[in-house]
Amino acid sequence: MAGLARILVVILLGLWALPASAQDMRSAADALKRGQWALALQILAPLAEAENADAQYALGTLYANGDGVAPNMARAEQLWRQAAQKGHARAREQLAFLRATGAPPATAAASSSNPAGGPEQWRVQIATVSTPESAQREFRRLTRQYGEILAGTDLVAPLFTLPDGGQVVRVQAGPVSEERARDICAKLRDMNAGCRVIRPEG
Repeated sequence: MAGLARILVVILLGLWALPASAQDMRSAADALKRGQWALALQILAPLAEAENADAQYALGTLYANGDGVAPNMARAEQLWRQAAQKGHARAREQLAFLRATGAPPATAAASSSNPAGGPEQWRVQIATVSTPESAQREFRRLTRQYGEILAGTDLVAPLFTLPDGGQVVRVQAGPVSEERARDICAKLRDMNAGCRVIRPEG
């Protein structure tokens, strides 16, 4: 009887352990919704290390947006790639977005050949999010964090359609001159923040 009791205890402990990562992910999701970045990072980091694709995707997004950590697109891409290799659909979407928008900024010579957008219609892309509402929140957060650098800019939030038909929202600041756009991105990159210069027709 004692042996049976021990077997039952082992089985019950095993069953309890099965949904642990799912419970942790729910806790991480709750922390993210409340903006508790440190708690979310504390939960997600070991799960990502243990090869949990959802955690890798979520942690990559934190690094991409600089939520609770210094923005690090290289680390974000690494985590998204790990998740995508496990079949994570949204990680694949993010990687597709990076591929689609990863071209270097146009040179001044190239931009001068298409002045239709006007000298003050340049923008800078500073994040990518899933909804227009998230774009507004992210823009407010970034303007608080980098107030002097982004001073005088407004939110521009165009939709971008991914290869699979899904959509994301680009968080852009503007309109500004080409010189100001390049200056903003240079300063943000010096602070390890992601930034892309967007030409008037971009």
